Amino acid sequence: MPQAALVSDKRVIVIAGPPGSGKGKVVEILEKKGWRVISLGDVVREEVESRGMELNAKTMGFVAQDLRNEYGPSAIMERILPQVDEYNQSSHVVIDGVRQIEEMERLQSSHPRMLVIAIDADIEIRKTRVIERSRPDNEGFDQREAREWGWGLELVMELADIKIENNGTSDEFEITIDRELRNIGIY
Repeated sequence: MPQAALVSDKRVIVIAGPPGSGKGKVVEILEKKGWRVISLGDVVREEVESRGMELNAKTMGFVAQDLRNEYGPSAIMERILPQVDEYNQSSHVVIDGVRQIEEMERLQSSHPRMLVIAIDADIEIRKTRVIERSRPDNEGFDQREAREWGWGLELVMELADIKIENNGTSDEFEITIDRELRNIGIY
């Protein structure tokens, strides 16, 4: 009789939210606690570079949509699943940047204990944060905003296990994150 695959006792947390909401801060906190980080945005950035295209918001959006059109709505999640499985055997994993319900469902099919944390902030606050970051893929905030909500981000956030508003200071946000993670027994 074949031996059943062992299911890891390690957790998988998904961080979802619009640009500039503070997803990266949650990821940073968990990474400092020893969690392994995987970013769906990094998958798209790598694909943009592999195609020899300029790294900017418009190109990122085009390539992300192109991958979904060609390989299905969970295409980007499919690319990271082997890495999630590998990391999850020895470590907790945090996945940054889920934007579609199909991505979340695909991950949940192989990691049923996953937890989704939605981070949000007022649009003007987020826009200021994105502009201040000065990353090459932060151009075109309004277009990026429309595209990501259009992919179904709202549904992902509605279905999240935990929802955190990030309209205050960085220190206030860290306290909120710490409290929420302690409440669910993450640390």
